[in-house]
Amino acid sequence: MFPVAFLLCLSLLAGSASAAIVQGTCFHNDTVLSQLAQQLSPSAAIACRGSPLQIYNAGRYWGVEYSKNASVVVFPASRKDVSNAVKAAATSPLGKDLAFVSGGHGQTNASSSTGFVLDLSWMNTTQILHNVTLDDTFVSTAIAYEGGANWTEVTSVTNGTGYAAVAARDGDVGVGGFSTGGGIGWVAGVYGYAIDRLRAAEVVLMSGEIVLATKTNQYSDLFWALQGGGGQFGIVTRFYQEAFPEPQRSQLGFWIVNRDSWTRAQKNTAEYFATNSDPFSLMYYSVGYYPQNLTTPPLSTQMVILGLLFNDPNNPSQPNFTSTFASLISGVNIDYQILYDLPFADLTTVATPFFPYGFRRGFWGPQTTNVSASYLASASNIVAEYINGSLARGEVPEFAFWNIQFMFPGQNGHAPAADSDTAWPHATSAHQSLFSPAWNRSVDDAFVEGYNDRFNHLTWQRQRQVGGFIADYPNYISPNVTGHRVWGENVARLIEVKGKYDPKCRIHQGRVFASKGCVEGGWANVFPG
Repeated sequence: MFPVAFLLCLSLLAGSASAAIVQGTCFHNDTVLSQLAQQLSPSAAIACRGSPLQIYNAGRYWGVEYSKNASVVVFPASRKDVSNAVKAAATSPLGKDLAFVSGGHGQTNASSSTGFVLDLSWMNTTQILHNVTLDDTFVSTAIAYEGGANWTEVTSVTNGTGYAAVAARDGDVGVGGFSTGGGIGWVAGVYGYAIDRLRAAEVVLMSGEIVLATKTNQYSDLFWALQGGGGQFGIVTRFYQEAFPEPQRSQLGFWIVNRDSWTRAQKNTAEYFATNSDPFSLMYYSVGYYPQNLTTPPLSTQMVILGLLFNDPNNPSQPNFTSTFASLISGVNIDYQILYDLPFADLTTVATPFFPYGFRRGFWGPQTTNVSASYLASASNIVAEYINGSLARGEVPEFAFWNIQFMFPGQNGHAPAADSDTAWPHATSAHQSLFSPAWNRSVDDAFVEGYNDRFNHLTWQRQRQVGGFIADYPNYISPNVTGHRVWGENVARLIEVKGKYDPKCRIHQGRVFASKGCVEGGWANVFPG
């Protein structure tokens, strides 16, 4: 991949000072693209297929199966650029297959196309705003981040300021899909998901109109849909998330558990999930095949337990890290352990080695309100089967794990009151499972997805045992699951909102709600029931 700075230097040498940077010749026979080049700001760009910036865009996708070579890629630099590009795509011959991308981590194939792509990555600024009024909504402190930023770019601004936003655990993740698809982060159990802290969103509609949506203004239905419904309704160019106090201390520990202690670790984990009373502490139970910089060769199926503790600003008597997790590792033989004490913002970099680029990727998993030792044992056995099966097929799994994250009940008071309050129903908090495999060959796609189905059915079965419907987390949506599995009884309303704000179904990549326009176009795949 070409360095971005090098690409920009080439572009600036070739571009005009009064028009957008242009790479390639696709606009020569497309008067709409030629006009767009004049309308865009000088710091924006249009890149045709085969040009350096288009190749750069194609290489940005975390899962290689989601990368496509677009005919044209527009890199807007402002909301007006986005508006002009959206209007141009409506009449350009290349605009029939429209997509837009923030960080490129999505798992629904929604952010790439072979036609017209808006790459928002040049719109990546973040501001901390105090006493701000967003139409009819007042926010004492808001983190305002543009839709093309990633979380490293956001936290580099907020680090050390005393304010923070609910952010992804991997800094490479883009804010767009994260903030419209749920937004589970390290502190979701303390302060809620990102969609619960969203106070306003600046959106470019498919008409090109730029609107500000809040929970109570004339675009309240659009705002509701953005709270977990994904990017099917418009292009969010700026999010306004209510800030929370930045933790002054963050401690993270890894324990690699000896194989003879797995049963004890599973029992201890289930007890922690059932009894933890500190929303500022959480843990991950994880079994998998990990990168070599985490463990030492030979690589094999290993159990890793991760514990985190953030300082509670309102509890000077909060137990320390050792006391918090003493029962979790009691009686467990540990092969390796390490404790990090680091700034809160740096947590976005700690997880990055767990999610390498360059592979076919999956990132899937449902939720359950109750975790038992037998459930953990069953999941661990499936992981071992998957890894052994991959090796037997000649597919080195490269990296694969299954884990489950503790979620504090009620998100410490930040959960919605009812499932209908947000597009993604999550009034009942639940613990998040995740199967994250990396593999190389397309011939093994069905094999991988088959094991994902087994993990899903295990978690769904566990939830049926304890009772109550728990919707799957939208950003971890699995292939082939129904819309009801993710959005429950909210699917019908999401279809209505889709029809209202995108009546021609111009946004039709990935999971597409079955509005009239989307059904007529043959793109709909999310139906009621």
